[in-house]
Order: sequence, then C-alpha cells, then structure tokens
Amino acid sequence: MSIPNFFVFAFFCRGKFCLYFATVLLYNIVMKLLVNESIEDLQCDGLQLIQSSTEYRFTTDAVLLANFCRDMKGMFCVEFGTGSGVISLLVAHKKHPKRIVAVEIQPQLAQLATRNVQLNNLQDVIQVVNADLKEIHKQLGSLADVVVCNPPYRKVGSGEQQLAPNIAICRHEIAATLADIVTSASKVLNNKGSFYLVHQSSRTAEIVSLCAQHKLAVKDILPVCPAPNKQPNLVLIRAVKCGGADCVLHSPMYITDESGNYTPQAKAWYGIED
Repeated sequence: MSIPNFFVFAFFCRGKFCLYFATVLLYNIVMKLLVNESIEDLQCDGLQLIQSSTEYRFTTDAVLLANFCRDMKGMFCVEFGTGSGVISLLVAHKKHPKRIVAVEIQPQLAQLATRNVQLNNLQDVIQVVNADLKEIHKQLGSLADVVVCNPPYRKVGSGEQQLAPNIAICRHEIAATLADIVTSASKVLNNKGSFYLVHQSSRTAEIVSLCAQHKLAVKDILPVCPAPNKQPNLVLIRAVKCGGADCVLHSPMYITDESGNYTPQAKAWYGIED
C-alpha cells in the first residue's frame, strides 16, 4: 500500500479500533518494526507504544505516576529513566507541558523512546536524550518546573537474580541509586518546582529523608493498595523544592475492590472502559 492510499484508508477509519490498526499499518509502512517488537494501544486517545520482548516492558506503575502528576500546562518537564518513553507520552498528552526532556542512559532504549515519540507525532514536545541522569543538569539550558521518575525499585543484590543486564539496570539501582535520583532532581528543579516519584511503600521513610536533605519538601503522599484488604505496596509522592513543611497523606487508592474488579479510579487512570 502506498502512503497516499494509506491516508485514503485512514480517512474511512472512524472508530478507535480502526484507527489503531491504521496507525499500526502506517508504522509498518514508514518505519518498519524490528524483530521482537510490537505496537500496543495505551488506551489513551489513540496513543500507541512500541515495545520489545527483549527489553524492559512498562508496568502499570508508570500509568499511575503519569496520572498522579498535576496539570503541567506550559511547563518544562524532565523525566528520569524514560525507558520506552511511556510516561513522557502520557504526561505530554494528559498534562500539556510545553516541553519534556526524557532522559535514558541505555542507548537502545533511548532509540526506542525516540521512535515512540515519532510514532505519536510528539516531536515538538518531547526530546529524548541518551545521557546519565546524574549529569543531565549540565546539559539543560534552563532549570525545570517538574521532574518525573519511575526508578529502579531494588537495591543491587536484592530481588530477582540472573537478569539480562539491560533488564537488571531497569529494576535494580545499578546506574543510579535513589539518593542519586533525589540529588539530581534537586539540581534540575527551579525553586518551587515539583518532583513526582513512584516507589515501593517500604522505602517511604528513606524517600522523605533524602528529599529533606536536598531541599525537597514532601507535600503529597498517596498510598496505593492492590485491594481493600491489602497493605500499600506502592506510594506516589510529590515533593516541592524549597517548599513548606505541610504534607498531605491522602486516603489510599485501591486498584481492585472486594470482588477483585478494578475500582472506578483505577479504571479511569488505566483507561479501562466499562
């Protein structure tokens, strides 16, 4: 199918279902998927994501974090450890920042994120940078209004073993520790800038302590529970550089209800339709 014929086909694809397959078809025509890659629907107004079966695949934690972020209209945002670019894509679409710099240390993931930006035609908003987040403050032309990060959760030597190196660096603090991330966020942010983080609930005290050491005042903590009878396994945190001491501990967000069905809030954040 030629490119002109594709656009004729796409014109008649009125529904989301048809639009999704039209997008997949266009991508295969123009950019060709690599071996082990597929395109997935992000369930967010037509956003699509290329994922590889040999790379780290995003989890629902990324979706939670993107939705937890407040409106960023007209702001400059930096994402640490963008991976495939999913958080930057969702934030760009939902929160309307003026600019996002998506930082990724692994070259193959930075290339994948760049292709995802192109796939969704967000080149005017998102710039993917292959760099170490610990050094990114030296490359930015100005201080950021917002930093967003879904970091590796586990310290080196804990959790699953014998992971492929490219997967291990996404799950374990190999390239950057939690302290590195908080330190870099403080360097990158302007005064009153916001730092958004998702992490394991067991590390909440450590996060609050590190933030305080680097002039980041924790302002919001949202515990996330798998179900009403379960303890929180995640926390969503917002900290403000040089902010005041007041902090809101929000009521827990439950992913499923007593019957095991997604709660209304989880459905809304995950893009699940009734």
